[in-house]
Amino acid sequence: MPEARDIVFVIERAQQRAGSAHLRGRQLASLFAEVAKDYGRRVRVAFTDEAIENAVAIVNKSALMPKPQDVVARLKAAGCTVLVDFVDRRVTAADGDPADGFIAVSALQYRHLRATWPDKPVLHLPHHVDLDLWPVACQWDHFACGYFGNLDNAAHLDAVREAGLVTTIETLTANKNHWFEQLPGYNLHYAFRPRALWGAGFKPFTKGFTAAHAGAIVVIADDDEEATGLLGADYPFQIPASADATTVIDHLHAIRDSFGNAEWRTARLRMRRLRTISSAPYLLDLIRASAFEVGLHEGVFA
Repeated sequence: MPEARDIVFVIERAQQRAGSAHLRGRQLASLFAEVAKDYGRRVRVAFTDEAIENAVAIVNKSALMPKPQDVVARLKAAGCTVLVDFVDRRVTAADGDPADGFIAVSALQYRHLRATWPDKPVLHLPHHVDLDLWPVACQWDHFACGYFGNLDNAAHLDAVREAGLVTTIETLTANKNHWFEQLPGYNLHYAFRPRALWGAGFKPFTKGFTAAHAGAIVVIADDDEEATGLLGADYPFQIPASADATTVIDHLHAIRDSFGNAEWRTARLRMRRLRTISSAPYLLDLIRASAFEVGLHEGVFA
């Protein structure tokens, strides 16, 4: 019987401190390793410039960024089965055609990959919350809205901040600026990101997952299909994607003035599901069922 191959998460050395390399590279590899040990399998992280042969190679978004792009071809030439995890990178034929399969980070991306390459396996592993984030319980004494993320990754952020409605906190990788410690102060997370801001990729709802793990709720754009798919089409705190800054400010004023009412209670209930599906235990069960037990993807990871 042939020896089981290593499962190798491939990241780019120059991008190793990027969020995608940290979360969907090292952290996802640690979740795979926790399951793989039960099956006598080894999981490791490697850089694109290291020798990787005869492995199941999961190519992280960061590894697709250097030009010229040849990592998938090099891994296949070295006898690897190659699965690409685009995360929020644009899905291209140049990266996808030579791959043996894919890891999908969101439901929208999963459907797109299945439709584009119907003959290739696609494993849907939703983005997990940062595994380093400790249990958090936000305050519910008064309205407080925060934006957690890159400052160019939400609409009308300057306007809502200047209106005194939203406090902005950048989320540096590995909590380098101690943003985890800010989470307890905010019960509403600003996640107004219309589809037009996404570019050509597929954005996982990581802002929602972070809010859920802090016990907070979110305000979203009504055309954010990933968010509404998770929270429900009737989720109460949606703002029209076409809204200008003034309209968004008006919505936030109304949300603030209704603090604690029935809509807030409904939103808090909806967020509980997000907390579950982005948690480590949920991902561990998915990895076990999808990658290691008898089923659709077992052969890919053999």
